[in-house]
Amino acid sequence: MLTISPSLTCQYFKSTNFYPSFRASLLLPLLLTGLFATAQNAYTSTVNIAGLSATVGDYRLDWSVGESAAITSMFNGDLVLTNGLLQYSVENQLEANLVPSFLPGEIIIYPNPVKNILNINILHANKGRHQLELLDAWGAKIKEVLVVYNGLGVLQKWNLSGLSAGQYLLNIRQTHPVTGRLMKKKAYKILKIN
Repeated sequence: MLTISPSLTCQYFKSTNFYPSFRASLLLPLLLTGLFATAQNAYTSTVNIAGLSATVGDYRLDWSVGESAAITSMFNGDLVLTNGLLQYSVENQLEANLVPSFLPGEIIIYPNPVKNILNINILHANKGRHQLELLDAWGAKIKEVLVVYNGLGVLQKWNLSGLSAGQYLLNIRQTHPVTGRLMKKKAYKILKIN
């Protein structure tokens, strides 16, 4: 009968490259499996259980109960409407929506709240055309002025004494003097008091 002592077995494993080759023989199939393995793709989706559409004037609204798996965008001039509740990142936003706003101090509007005269002071150094629009709470245009701006500052004084008390919106858009491309824009909330 042949017996092998444990000390001889340990010396054999220590003297040879048994452990590194043993580990390599275990890892190689795992690595090869990883090269040729496939997995399922994960997509977010839901089922809408109810919904409706409505058209009012030039606007069409679609809504649903639940989350929309598709994110779509609609365009109308400078307006971009993106629908779908799974808007998880800024990557969904279009470049047309990335027009910079006026910086603080470039346009000063005072007094706000206003009783009679609203001062709109344009103070930045970029030449261009400025479209100023005053809208009521329902979006109806009350006043519109086009200012050709030379970059040296301009003060507009608007008499709002004839308007009823409430909230109004002042939209200011600056376009390039030659190309007409939209350069900057911003909306200001105006509070009219009596």
